[in-house]
Amino acid sequence: MKTVLALPALVAFALMPLGLPAQEASASAASPAEHFYRLNLTVEEVNDAGKVTNTRSYVATIATGPEGRTQEIRTGSRIPMAASTEKGNVEVQYVDVGVNFDVNQVKEIGDKLSFNLSAVVSSLAPESKVHFEAGANDPVIRQNRWQATVAIPVGKPTVVFSSDDLDDTGKMQVELMATPVE
Repeated sequence: MKTVLALPALVAFALMPLGLPAQEASASAASPAEHFYRLNLTVEEVNDAGKVTNTRSYVATIATGPEGRTQEIRTGSRIPMAASTEKGNVEVQYVDVGVNFDVNQVKEIGDKLSFNLSAVVSSLAPESKVHFEAGANDPVIRQNRWQATVAIPVGKPTVVFSSDDLDDTGKMQVELMATPVE
């Protein structure tokens, strides 16, 4: 009787390793493969007639995959500005102006690419456009800041952000296009 009970236990124990590869295969199938895309980001200044008057382009490779990975583009200048301290001394502080893009949580949804996009575009205002009395050397910094989760069709340029220009009746917009990296 003991032999009859021990035999099924021995067979079950011998077959256990055979179940592990199937579990590992299903676990790897649960996490989708990582795919890479070339992301073209274009910042456009558009006049009131709808004509593009200035374009700046940025290209990055982004990847689908693990949550929490942030892919960044940083370009710009550091502008020195004089600042008075509590003791009346003057110190130089630097202010960043330029373009910053952050992309994270990249996912494929059908024929679209979805991700969280943060964009900051800052620049010095033209001196003729300053509308208030400022210090003799104080620059005015213009800034457009956007943040949203977007879904764009792969291979098609898409405007994802747009806002009125603070200096005139034109606007600034951000256009994206994603293409698969083969």
